[in-house]
Amino acid sequence: MAPLADGWSYAEWNATYNAFSFGIAAMGCATIFFWLQLANVSKSYRTALIITGIVTCIATYHYFRIFNSWVEAFKVVSTDGG
Repeated sequence: MAPLADGWSYAEWNATYNAFSFGIAAMGCATIFFWLQLANVSKSYRTALIITGIVTCIATYHYFRIFNSWVEAFKVVSTDGG
């Protein structure tokens, strides 16, 4: 685990952290939405909706892995000793 790189502030690190968190939530919710809507679309579009849900599910997994790598890559400590 490395300290934050020179030129990186805690606010920048936190903004990236929050962006990854939002990406995970958005992709996860999209997956659930697509799969729950299967009964509401005509039969000819169901395959497309299933594939869309699979794609967003895979994206959720990748965002989660990237998020974990981001969190574990840096040692974030308070500079004021707190």
